[in-house]
Amino acid sequence: MTDTNRRVDDERLTKIENKLDKLATDVEDLVAAWKAANFVVGFIKWAGGLSTAVIAIYTLIKLKG
Repeated sequence: MTDTNRRVDDERLTKIENKLDKLATDVEDLVAAWKAANFVVGFIKWAGGLSTAVIAIYTLIKLKG
């Protein structure tokens, strides 16, 4: 293997390593966003269930009264 080929291979490996580092960072950001979204969706489901229960109780009181 000549010096030129070795330099080209080293440059390619460096580019690949940089791309992998960027990809790893992007994946970490994506996982953090996914976890945050799951929390928000869970909260919205909880709030929806609570509001449904409150409306049901209110409606029951109005119908009985």
